[in-house]
Amino acid sequence: MSKERILIIEDEADILSMVSLRLKSRGYEVCGAESGLVGLKLISEWEPDLVLLDLMLPELGGLELLRRVRSDKRYAKMPILIVSALGEESDVVVGLELGADDYLSKPFNMSILVARVNALLRRARVDVDEFESDPNDNKTSKSIVIGSLRVETENYKAFIDDKQIILTGTEYRLLLALVTANGRVLTRNQLIDSAIGNDAIVIDRTIDVHLASLRNKLGKMREIVETVRGVGYRARQI
Repeated sequence: MSKERILIIEDEADILSMVSLRLKSRGYEVCGAESGLVGLKLISEWEPDLVLLDLMLPELGGLELLRRVRSDKRYAKMPILIVSALGEESDVVVGLELGADDYLSKPFNMSILVARVNALLRRARVDVDEFESDPNDNKTSKSIVIGSLRVETENYKAFIDDKQIILTGTEYRLLLALVTANGRVLTRNQLIDSAIGNDAIVIDRTIDVHLASLRNKLGKMREIVETVRGVGYRARQI
């Protein structure tokens, strides 16, 4: 089995070197970029399995890089962990809104960073295994249909009016958790555990931000994601 590839986009040479050494010692193949433009080029050419992304970068800022990457469906489900000194809740929210899977503030504990990386890659492996089990056979895959929304539970896809909608890995897992709950209300903690992982960053608005992005992508079907005030969320049956 080939080593999983991690791209570190970080302009502080000491941090880049320190993180690279630790991840290499854990068996990962690591590449570094000290600017946003170089990082963006490496995502296309090197095709990493996960990206560690600083926000304050020369040439191209981290948020703009994140926006460009998430607008390309080839990288919609590639895990991205922001590692930044911008640690205010508003900064975290913006990063999550643009499609980051997790957010770690500097200064950070190296063991926590490695745990976050392991968790994101572990969830990505499960997603890939489910997708590759039958990647081209939409007719036989199991589906959940609500109105014009169809969620393929084995092929890692979702459609509205038979047109695929491009979701991040976190957004897909949130949608799948909701539609497979058969109308039951899921608390924020339950959604964190099933869709994000209990070792991910948790702020008051984490789930709300990811679900707001999901609702936006659902378009005319956005109302199926129902907020149950004071409790959590559920998928409405239409």
